[in-house]
Amino acid sequence: MVESEYAKALYELAIEEKKEDVFKDSFKYVLEAYKNEDFVKIMTSPFIDLSKQKELINNVFSKLDETFINFLYVLIDHRRFSIIKGIFEEYSNLVLLGKNIVNVVVKSANTLTNEQIIQLKHSLEKRYANKEILIKNIVDQSLIGGIQIIANGKSIDISVKNSLNKLKEIL
Repeated sequence: MVESEYAKALYELAIEEKKEDVFKDSFKYVLEAYKNEDFVKIMTSPFIDLSKQKELINNVFSKLDETFINFLYVLIDHRRFSIIKGIFEEYSNLVLLGKNIVNVVVKSANTLTNEQIIQLKHSLEKRYANKEILIKNIVDQSLIGGIQIIANGKSIDISVKNSLNKLKEIL
């Protein structure tokens, strides 16, 4: 995934400069602007000159860290600004891992009980030794039953929906 490569490079730079949280906050500021359709159109258009896009970044985000601004310039130069949300997600996971925290999203057809979450947490603690596990449960009724676990960009899908899709492929 291209997003993870950019995230890794930025994270290594953040570690070097001791700016992990500064960059994370900078991402949030840029993503807030990314909610504006006009901003997105300008930043992702292949017809707008790169220097104009950089000028916009410089004007809108002048108070952000200079290194982070340079990172945004790299995204512009490679026409990758459209994947900034994915880069942020990957970067956030790297920051959490650096702090020995694993962020886990559990999708289920129904809300998990506290007991189920505790059992799941114990299972994940075996897999991710010496790491703190943060679990967020998202209800997705399309799964029909079972669960889908997403941790560190890896997915374990043991849902009824996934099983039915695999069966459909076989038939």
